[in-house]
Amino acid sequence: MAVASLRTHLIEELTDLLDAENQLTRALPKMAAAATTKTLKSAFEKHLQETRGQINRLNKALRHLGERPRRRTCEGMQGLLAEGESVMKKTPEGALRDAVMITSAQKVEHYEMASYGTARTYAQVLGEPDVARLLDQNLKEEKAADGKLTAIAERSVNHDAAEEWQSRPEDEGKLIRGAVWLGGAVGSASRELGRAARRAAGINGCRRRSRRTPSQRT
Repeated sequence: MAVASLRTHLIEELTDLLDAENQLTRALPKMAAAATTKTLKSAFEKHLQETRGQINRLNKALRHLGERPRRRTCEGMQGLLAEGESVMKKTPEGALRDAVMITSAQKVEHYEMASYGTARTYAQVLGEPDVARLLDQNLKEEKAADGKLTAIAERSVNHDAAEEWQSRPEDEGKLIRGAVWLGGAVGSASRELGRAARRAAGINGCRRRSRRTPSQRT
């Protein structure tokens, strides 16, 4: 579908989000199973239920816009989940792995918060209050999930991960640190390439457009 109007763009964003949430329904059970902190496991399980509800709202939003619910592959979510799983597999079970998973999960939450916030604003501008309301519900749940992860990290996981790191035998600690550093370095390089691509796309977009769309706030 060519992006011929803001309405078309909104529909594409919703199909992208629908795929992103479906990807999450496959990733969250794995994360819950891998978590050792009970509150983190519970948070992942709860968000899985919320995600299923968010899928229902996205389907309703698309139908309200006269569209048949469908998915468009969300490459952004694919990248975030692949990066998170890669680093998780390199990290031994325990508080350190829980900290790694919280990092990955919060990256996902912020990606979704930005997407939902923008889509909600488009719906408001287009005079679709029912769609905006559905998207705002999803946005609020993503913000709450992000806040819950922050609380879990600050309450126990970060401190436990730091102690766990210090208590490991020297040789094992060096091996783990090397694996985690490598995962982080690969992720940083990938993100830098992504930022460069987005900057280039932005420059090209400015050349094509004589006016910029006002930015939206989440």
